[in-house]
Amino acid sequence: MKNIHSKIIGSGNNHVLILHGLLGMGDNWKSIANNLSKDGYCVHLIDQRNHGKSFHSPKMNYDLMVQDVYNYLESHKIKRCVIMGHSMGGKTAMKFSQLHSKFLSKLIVVDIAPKKYEAKFNYLFEALKLLDLENCISRKDIQNKLSQTIHDQSLVFFLLKNIGRNEENNFSFKANVNVLHENLIVLMDKIIINEKILVSTFFIKGDKSDYINEDDISLIKNKFPNSEVVEILNSGHWVHAENPNYFYSALQEILKN
Repeated sequence: MKNIHSKIIGSGNNHVLILHGLLGMGDNWKSIANNLSKDGYCVHLIDQRNHGKSFHSPKMNYDLMVQDVYNYLESHKIKRCVIMGHSMGGKTAMKFSQLHSKFLSKLIVVDIAPKKYEAKFNYLFEALKLLDLENCISRKDIQNKLSQTIHDQSLVFFLLKNIGRNEENNFSFKANVNVLHENLIVLMDKIIINEKILVSTFFIKGDKSDYINEDDISLIKNKFPNSEVVEILNSGHWVHAENPNYFYSALQEILKN
């Protein structure tokens, strides 16, 4: 059994697992984890399969990612925790809550609903796959090449985090780009929730994001009757990065609630 990679920040029995979004990694949440550790939490920054330092697999779906999280909790002997997931990680967290609610003291879902989304990130994968990493001489070189097709510099820097150096010191992808691209429709599909999930749940949304709309809130309230929607001002989909102070204050309130 392969275990997903994690970075653990803090100690004690107040466990918080953080699940990143598509093409992300646990390290994207390091500043949030550092703050949480000062507040007495033991934070597990998870790299989901085919991301970061976790194993690469030709298979990629939410059932498998839920099993990965379950295996992780079992191997670390964690009986109770908070799981917070952003975007793709939020879908993993919702699916996990349906199958393994006994582990959860709280569920926090960041800027995603259990609905189907359009596979609108094709262009990011196309841009990554166009890179000829063997002939890139520096990270600046890679940045310039990505900037030719992606004009949002924050997205360029986000994608750059997926590029490291291999054992031969050549540039290589950390994420399993081809498999993720092949399974993009699967990852964008809805999470089927057959029974009401009674876990104390918080949906955090950016006020400038269109990932959760009014219709979605009705769906959320129906499937998660013990849920609350928390809006973060001046932020889009990457809520935790775009307004980190406001986000962290909201997160503190949720965890203390």
